[in-house]
Amino acid sequence: MNTSLQHSTQLADIARQYLPLLKKNNPVTENQWSALNAIIGCRTQQYGQIYLACNECHTHASHYQSCGHRSCNSCQNHSATKWLDRQEQKLLPVNYFMATFTLPFELRALASANQSLIYSLLFQCAISTLKDFGRNEKGFHAELAMTAVLHTHTRKLDYHPHIHIVVPAGGINKNRKEWRKIKTKYLFNGFKLAMVFRARMISAIKEAGLSVPDNPRKWVVQCQHIGKGLPAIKYLSRYLYKGVISNRNIIANDGENITFQYTDSHTKKVMTRKLKGEDFIALVLQHTLPKGFRRARDYGFLHGNAKKLLILIQIVLKARLPVIVKTERPKFICKCCCSPMNIIGFSKKKRPPLNAN
Repeated sequence: MNTSLQHSTQLADIARQYLPLLKKNNPVTENQWSALNAIIGCRTQQYGQIYLACNECHTHASHYQSCGHRSCNSCQNHSATKWLDRQEQKLLPVNYFMATFTLPFELRALASANQSLIYSLLFQCAISTLKDFGRNEKGFHAELAMTAVLHTHTRKLDYHPHIHIVVPAGGINKNRKEWRKIKTKYLFNGFKLAMVFRARMISAIKEAGLSVPDNPRKWVVQCQHIGKGLPAIKYLSRYLYKGVISNRNIIANDGENITFQYTDSHTKKVMTRKLKGEDFIALVLQHTLPKGFRRARDYGFLHGNAKKLLILIQIVLKARLPVIVKTERPKFICKCCCSPMNIIGFSKKKRPPLNAN
């Protein structure tokens, strides 16, 4: 018999199964423990129940509530959908670019130990670099707008902090109060961006009182034309609210090891990786963000405080936006008559959180 069939490949079940070994062999931070506790308790009595009733056949039912934690891969789908809907309303009928600023290997240990600070500096230095290039670019001299999302992992789930920044191919020249379009399929030189980004990050880290190990030389900024903006926004939304790995990519659990699959970014082939169960959970948990840290941020006329300016730009460019449809949460369906069920009540938490010790 294939022993992998005897063990669940759901992340919550895996975390529960290997929890003793994880606590024994791997240090867990307070933020990671909070995420782990939510993942294990999601849709269990730990978060109480929802009580339902069907108006058609008067059937009653109940469901355990979800945890709502952004590191959980079983919930938050509604939040991701709402974010994507908001971004769609900001799209312009222009080409888009994606710039990716990557933290060098030598700085990753520093980032892991000082996540809130280094992640904030990563946003700050990457955005200021692009803004200044837009202001100083010959023939352009305009204020760029950007949507930036922090990712901390590769497709293999290794620790690899980087920021994807989606940039519309145009900006506002404040002096002349006009829209200026980037007509080429080229934004800025990646090597020049990397040089400025490197200088600003090193300076900012030193000003924060931290030392820069070995003064890393290889700084990578990729800048590519991506066509229209919607596919890029959909890509960025994939990991915003639903953890770093989906249950469908966890393909085997033999009781000691976990095997998951991923698509290699270079060859585009589906690859697999096998780890001990506790190491797999530790690998997932290392991507837990600091409490309250915003992974996605908008800048320029895409910022929430610039709605009037964005609307004016969309009118000038004759943007055709999708009709706004209120996104409702998925309905619970009655198992007897297949009609939508109504929520009639909630219960409080019944099980205390897991003990970290």
